[in-house]
Formats: sequence, C-alpha cells, structure tokens
Amino acid sequence: MLKILISLGIGFLIGYQKFLSDKMIAANSKLQMIWLLLLIFVMGMSIGMDPDILTQLPVLGGKAFIFAVATCIGSVGVVYVFSRIFLKEEKK
Repeated sequence: MLKILISLGIGFLIGYQKFLSDKMIAANSKLQMIWLLLLIFVMGMSIGMDPDILTQLPVLGGKAFIFAVATCIGSVGVVYVFSRIFLKEEKK
C-alpha cells in the first residue's frame, strides 16, 4: 500500500509542477488507455476461469445493479441538497 501511495504522490507532484510537455501528456494518455484495456482483459480472464464466479453471476449482477442505482440516487440527492443550501442566493 505504501508503494501505491508513494507512486501516487510522485505522479501528483509531477503533474502539479507541470514537468511534462504536451507531447508527453498525449503519450501518457495513450499508455493509460493501453494499460486500462490490458487490466480489463486480464480481469475478464480471471473471472472466466473461476467457475464459482460464473455460477454466482446472476446474484453478483443483481447486487451490482442495486449498488449502481443506489449510488446514482445518492449522488443526485446530495447534489440536490447542496445546491439548495449553497445556491439560495443566486435564485433571488
């Protein structure tokens, strides 16, 4: 975990100090996409090879759907409450 936090901190400092040129930022964006696709591919392989996950997929899908809906409703609710609190003065 410490390695992850250190890597994140170093990346933040590099981005914050703007050490990268526009060309390097574009290359970084492409590399991020490649690694993300590779990660998703490997995760798909892991799921496909695990017979327990495949048998429990309907239950896991239902739980994921409920979690996604609850997250969306909660996010909209929080934004609504905060906008009512902090944007009162703009409506007048």
